[in-house]
Formats: sequence, structure tokens, C-alpha cells
Amino acid sequence: MELQISMIPSPEDPPWRSEDYQSELRRLGLALSGDGLEIHEVGSHSACSGETSPISGEWRVKLGATLESMLKAPVSSWLQARRGRTARLRIGEIEADVRTAEDLGRVIKIAKCYQEVTENES
Repeated sequence: MELQISMIPSPEDPPWRSEDYQSELRRLGLALSGDGLEIHEVGSHSACSGETSPISGEWRVKLGATLESMLKAPVSSWLQARRGRTARLRIGEIEADVRTAEDLGRVIKIAKCYQEVTENES
């Protein structure tokens, strides 16, 4: 089962396609994959020839025992970098917006419980 993470910018963030905002998303994606997390980008957008393709800020990751520890530092860092940022986590029909590392940990635990219940029902 996979968890989808969507980074929602603050109203104070630069425009989504701006180089500043895109470089933050790239750094976050590298931090997530650098921890050995298998991530898949969702909703990539095409770019003109010679341009770097914009990142959507949405990724899918497999739920696992170490997911919380792998997500907590990079996602929390992104959230704290600018007031008003949110990370939306989605698993199955459940969706939650988080703004702190503590909220992130709680939602990941709920997602793991949801995964166990759905797998046991199958």
C-alpha cells in the first residue's frame, strides 16, 4: 500500500514554477530518496526543450516500518522553512493535512493501522 504526499505551498511562497520554489522541491525530493526511501513522483509536468521539468511536489511512497523516521526530518524541514506550508498525506480514502513533525508522525501511524486493517480484510 502506498502513501501519497503532496506539498502545499504557503501563500508567502514564490510562484510554483519559480526557480526558488522548484529548487526547494528538488532538494526535498533528493532528501527523501537519499534516505533510501523508494519514492515516485506524481503529476510531473512537461517542459520546453532545454528547460528543467517542473516538479509537482507530490510523491508516492510505500508504507513500511521505517517510513516515519525517513520522512520526518526532510518533510518537517520543508514545513518549517516558511509559515503556512502544509503536507497533505493520502492513503486509500483517508486524507490529512499536517503542519508539524508531530502531526506527521501521528498520521503515518494511522496510515499503518489503516494498511493493516485493509490487508486483513482482503
